[in-house]
Amino acid sequence: MGRLDGKIACITGGASGIGAAAARRFVAEGANVVLADLDVARAELLARELGARASAVALDVSREASWRDAMAEVRTRHARLDVLVNSAGISEPGDIEAETEAGWRRTQAVNADGVFFGCRQGLALMKDTTSAGAIVNVSSTLGLRPQPGFISYDASKAAVWALTRAVALHCCEKGYPIRVNAVHPGATLTPMMQRYLDAAPDPAAMMQLFASNHPMKRVGRAEELASAILFLASDEASFITGVSLPVDGGYCAA
Repeated sequence: MGRLDGKIACITGGASGIGAAAARRFVAEGANVVLADLDVARAELLARELGARASAVALDVSREASWRDAMAEVRTRHARLDVLVNSAGISEPGDIEAETEAGWRRTQAVNADGVFFGCRQGLALMKDTTSAGAIVNVSSTLGLRPQPGFISYDASKAAVWALTRAVALHCCEKGYPIRVNAVHPGATLTPMMQRYLDAAPDPAAMMQLFASNHPMKRVGRAEELASAILFLASDEASFITGVSLPVDGGYCAA
């Protein structure tokens, strides 16, 4: 039996990066997965690759109305939701002096508002349809140890971590059988990170810089994040809620 046999999961940002890696792992472990992404065409391509237990739905995580539509589609297709992974996110550089109001608001809308709306709309479906649910939010090590050159990203990912704890405690108080946890990736080789490498004058030197920030002296792989997400989503983590799980090569320990 797979570790998610028979579970219904929705993964935001599921068309690429950590979300896509989690989707592959979830399907391999027996789940039915809905890939929710703004790039629905790319999500549909991955869903076809993954087979009959995967499908795609359009989702703009920054709009609650889009969340309502996506969750209604999940209910129509599968009647319930057992696992929600809030993986969609963006990263743009900028310190307190260089960041613009527009940049700040866009990052908060996707990274923070998107998780807020996801928890709210996912919870509305999960609390009525599942006997044991799980929400896994993808934060960042920069939400725990901020860097000055990423002011908007730092703040948005710290918000994800605070939201995670608040929603976990809310579910406990209400008696909802839903666990809520967060993973905090270190630098991970995904399309988001590749953008920084491609823009660097010396991509190899930039990669070495990313790696040198981690005591393990390398960057992470999306598949390593998917393993942590799988654990928190599975019944193996049945007594774990409200936790922060860095998957960061020792970055937060240093």
